Amino acid sequence: MQHPYMRRVGLFLFCLLAFVSITASAGSYTLANDTKVEGDPISITENGVVFQLADGTDLARIPFDKLTQDSLRALLARATTAREKEFLEPFIEELPQERAQRKEIIVKPIQIPDRPTTHLGMTAIFASPVGLTILLILYGANLFAAYEVAIYRRQPLPTVCGLAAVPLLGVLSPIIFLAMPTRTEAIEGQEEPQTRFRVTPPPASDTEVLPEEGAGAGSGERPSLTAQGTGAARQPAGPLAQNPAPVLPEPIVFRRGDFSFNRRFFETKLAGFFRVVPSEAEKDMVIHIKSGRGDFTGRRITRITPAELYLQVFHDNATADEMIPFVEVLEVQIRHKDLE
Repeated sequence: MQHPYMRRVGLFLFCLLAFVSITASAGSYTLANDTKVEGDPISITENGVVFQLADGTDLARIPFDKLTQDSLRALLARATTAREKEFLEPFIEELPQERAQRKEIIVKPIQIPDRPTTHLGMTAIFASPVGLTILLILYGANLFAAYEVAIYRRQPLPTVCGLAAVPLLGVLSPIIFLAMPTRTEAIEGQEEPQTRFRVTPPPASDTEVLPEEGAGAGSGERPSLTAQGTGAARQPAGPLAQNPAPVLPEPIVFRRGDFSFNRRFFETKLAGFFRVVPSEAEKDMVIHIKSGRGDFTGRRITRITPAELYLQVFHDNATADEMIPFVEVLEVQIRHKDLE
């Protein structure tokens, strides 16, 4: 039979354990107005939470916005279902994460180099090899420019290049002579601009031009030219002339100074050379133009503008349009294609 004392000790221990379990299940939750609630959450819905106090009394449902963030986190930790966690999570504010500390940037002082105190100004270019090389290149380029200007403007080479060789002031020599007009007369011992294109004469035909009656070798008459400067070639007649050489007409020459070379001049004096198919008067004639860039020989003027003309020239059995400015034209000749 159990002793009555032992029965009392067991009942006391049971009551103590019940009290500890009830106290442990209850929690402390703080409201937004600093009011504390001691109890156990028994119902968590979307409208709030219901607390049961230690004496078994149920409080009215408290909305989530009435609880502090610490209380909401405590409720989230005690939530037993996923549904309860879904109701609590939207009301919990995320704590700002601590910003990562930036690496300290150490600014080192910049040591400024000392400024040079000697060889300043224009004389400094002579103190370095690079500067001397640049000066020599510019000096040689100035001499070459003077040489080209002397050839282009037909000026004396020793004069133009000699002035260009003078240091510092020589750069003005090519500019001054380039601004001067081109000389018409050739300079003895100096290279002349070469002809860039020359007409390739077609093969001679078997048809010979018969001499007119009364125009014998001793008559003293010269072949007459038409208004365009062309005419039929005459041949001397005689009983001993078996293979007479044709007499070519003299070329018609227009020189600068006597004529103004412009668009009106070419449209009036050389009107027949604008046709695609030449007439009888111009079919054996060519245009020979002397300019500052060289001599050009062609059969037709393909295009003309207020400042220049385009002459159809022949080169290696092919045609090309050569642009010739009026300001560069020195002399214009209308001559026979076989006349060199």
